[in-house]
Parts: sequence; structure tokens; C-alpha cells
Amino acid sequence: MKAAPQPTPITIASLRKQWTEAWPDALAAWSKFTRLRLPNLCLTETEARSEGLTGSFAMIRLQDQSIVVSLPEVAANHVERYAVEVLAHEIGHHVLAPATLTDHGRMIARMRWALPTIEQHAPMVANLYTDLLINDRLQRSAGLRIADVYRAISGCGGGGGAVWTL
Repeated sequence: MKAAPQPTPITIASLRKQWTEAWPDALAAWSKFTRLRLPNLCLTETEARSEGLTGSFAMIRLQDQSIVVSLPEVAANHVERYAVEVLAHEIGHHVLAPATLTDHGRMIARMRWALPTIEQHAPMVANLYTDLLINDRLQRSAGLRIADVYRAISGCGGGGGAVWTL
């Protein structure tokens, strides 16, 4: 299987502009009153890793409510067209689930209790649970193309393996 070509700096720069312009719509998917600082749109994998982003193309850090996106990984996963959806999903971790570090800690503790002998999987199960809550709200209530994001990820041969093909 042929590897996807690496995105050029021009492509990444235009992607950064596109995703920055999508930010207000992503915030509005939750509420016109939602306020977060602009996302950190990383131009390189090194920059993304230095922000703590590994194993994904986007995340929110609950300790400082910063959203971090790796634009090279966005391109590699073929989700360039889904800026509003991806950004709104990450905002959902701030607005809906888990919302705070305290709620996140409580959820992990409950997941660990509910998963005897496989407690080490509690963070992954908790993330899948919150992702489902967020994605359901965005797909049904906000009318975003959340299902298309996952189709794009699974169609490019990446995106986390068999769990995303359920």
C-alpha cells in the first residue's frame, strides 16, 4: 500500500487559515456564549508533540482548556474538510463531557471500578464514552457531519484501528 504524500508547507499554511476561520462556527455549535481561546494549530509533528499531542490529530487539555490540533495529521487522516466538526468535538470535551478535571477524575475512578481486572483500559473507555456523548449531540442537535469524519478516518487506513470500524 502506497503511503499518503506528506503535505507541503503551503498546504499546511492554507489549512491553518481554513481551520482558524472555522473556529467561530465550532464555538457556535455549542452556544453563542461559549468562550475559549483560539486553538493551537500545529504546523509540524514536532510542535504537536511539544504540546503533548500524540496518537491523535486533536485534543483538549482540560488543565488549561487549550485545544491542540496537528495539521499534518489532519491532512494524513483526510479530515481537512471537517474543521468545524473536529474543533466542535474538542470544544465538547470542555462544555459537555467531561468538562472539568474533577469530573474527568471521577469518571475514570468509576470506570476503573466498573472494569475489574482490566482497569488499565478505563481512560480509553472513558474517552470513547465522552466521545459518543459529544458526537451524538453534535450530529443530532447541531447538524454537523460527525459520521463523515469517522468515514474519512477509516477510509484512509489510519485512525486507531479496529475500534473505529464498529
